[in-house]
Amino acid sequence: LKLARSPHPQPTMAAQLPCFVSEIAPRGFIRGWRLCVLLLLVCIWDFGGGVAAAAEPVEEELDADEEQYASPAPPASDDPIPDKVGVEIHMSKKERSSLKALDCSMCKAILTEMHIEVNKHGMTSKGWGSESQVWETSNAICLALLQKYKLNLTAPALDRKAEGEDDEYGMMGGAGGADVMRGMLVLKMGCQRWVEDYGGDMSGYIYRVVKDKSNTAEGAAQDFCVRHVNLCGKGRKEKQQKAREKEKGRQKVREAMVKKQEQEEAKQKEKDPFAALPEDSKFGLQRMLEMARDDPLHYMEDDAKERVRKARLELRCDVCRTVFEDVYSQVSSKPRALQREYDILPFMEGACEGGKDLSVPSYFGVEPPPLPPAWTDAVRPQLQKTPNAYALRPFGKKAAKKRSKWRKGTAEGNGKPPPAGESEGDMMMTLTCKDMLEPARMAEALYGQIAACGASGPACKAGLLAAADVCKAADGSACRFGGDEGSVSKAEL
Repeated sequence: LKLARSPHPQPTMAAQLPCFVSEIAPRGFIRGWRLCVLLLLVCIWDFGGGVAAAAEPVEEELDADEEQYASPAPPASDDPIPDKVGVEIHMSKKERSSLKALDCSMCKAILTEMHIEVNKHGMTSKGWGSESQVWETSNAICLALLQKYKLNLTAPALDRKAEGEDDEYGMMGGAGGADVMRGMLVLKMGCQRWVEDYGGDMSGYIYRVVKDKSNTAEGAAQDFCVRHVNLCGKGRKEKQQKAREKEKGRQKVREAMVKKQEQEEAKQKEKDPFAALPEDSKFGLQRMLEMARDDPLHYMEDDAKERVRKARLELRCDVCRTVFEDVYSQVSSKPRALQREYDILPFMEGACEGGKDLSVPSYFGVEPPPLPPAWTDAVRPQLQKTPNAYALRPFGKKAAKKRSKWRKGTAEGNGKPPPAGESEGDMMMTLTCKDMLEPARMAEALYGQIAACGASGPACKAGLLAAADVCKAADGSACRFGGDEGSVSKAEL
């Protein structure tokens, strides 16, 4: 009943004790029926309205060093019950000061118990994931601390319990029972806050020390608490002050870096012509860019669309032959061991694209269309008078030189879009290439011709032979390719 009349009503002891018991009971702290009777009495007292209902909570000013031990405000009636209800209590200023004064003792006790537990269970020798087990142990180390130590708030001191000492008798033993229970709660809260501050560094340090067997439990505690976290030893306050000043310096550097980055981002936004547009306008432009990417003919004039449509039907044979010869020229420069069918397939799959266009940025997350393939730098579609049909003809020397310079610039992102006439020709050849491309079938045909050529070397016309074997016109008929001696078919070859 003295426990129920505690002057610290936040939260009620009826809420505190069951959760506290449920946490420490599996570890063997509470044994027997006597505590159950105590809990029953507390609950009856609480529900009867006798748990210090008239006590007013005292607001106390916190020192800077005591803020880490301050208890959180109790949850409102509509808030969900926190996980640690029954452990979180409202500590007095004296209790917070005591915990602050015991930083060194608590550090050494926790490190010692941690080292003993990890070494005892061989956690560092369990292979992959063993460090995670050490980290999980650090979260439960406070229960081991409660089992072996007790908090003396009078001195203050962290005393090791005598062998066989039982907390049950202390809690049931009259006037001092409430103090024993409260000391256990305060110690558990102080330990939890210490682990929150230093648990990450501690688990890594213990894992390394135990795995390497480089120090004893007491030696590891002394080394970590004195040299790593500056909680013990002479001049620890000065060391902590230096550490805080160093952290403030790093924080200022980080803030300066963030500020500089924000300024650079602001400058980039000023340069972006679309940054000031409203969101609906940005969405409209995004849709336009997506449509232009997915359907290149969508925004073209009707006469240009008709020219491209006509060229896609009439250029199939010429484009097919050009693709075969271009791929063969790339494959033939490789060692013989790299001229197999699955080595040829990637070249065929990329025959209709020339890589990413680095000269045009992506707007609103829409990437620009890829560059035209490299083989388009050697030929141009031209409309012949007789017959009235498109055919591929070589680039003129001057135009080819200019085109080669443009291609080099695109690799570095310095190129500009080609002239309007060239752009339309590039679209004709690229779309025709996509219409007739069958990578697997074409790679198989080219490999078969390369294998049939054997040791013929450069004299072998594997590209032309494969094209004559595979390429079809728009109407499905076999292609006949123009050469120096007139039109040539597969049968004539």
